[in-house]
Amino acid sequence: MDRKFLDDRLKELGVYSEYYHRLELKTLAASLNYDDKLNCILTGYWDGVRRLVAVTDTKIIVIASGVMTETNLMVIKRTAVTSWKFNRKFLLSSAEIEAGGKKYVFAQTQGGREKLFNWAMEQPIREYEE
Repeated sequence: MDRKFLDDRLKELGVYSEYYHRLELKTLAASLNYDDKLNCILTGYWDGVRRLVAVTDTKIIVIASGVMTETNLMVIKRTAVTSWKFNRKFLLSSAEIEAGGKKYVFAQTQGGREKLFNWAMEQPIREYEE
């Protein structure tokens, strides 16, 4: 997927102004297939590192990237997700995803992403081949 298409989708989701400068977007654009539908994007800390989390109809993409560090990419198939929840607590909100017997807790997420995150996780899952 190219960056312009990604930027247009971020505008549709109403989050473009918060993410257009993020270093992770280049990696995200390269990780998405043209038929992937990006439904949610948020940031949070997991394993002590700030990460960008993108939820599509086929996968959840988790990216850590910095100016002086190597980009770290993790993909979780949506079919592997067994549960999720969003804990909203003013400045200490978190998004939790359980998949493949492992629990991922992304702390200090934006509280305003609760509806978008829950909506994205409730969308139909589309199978894909890697």
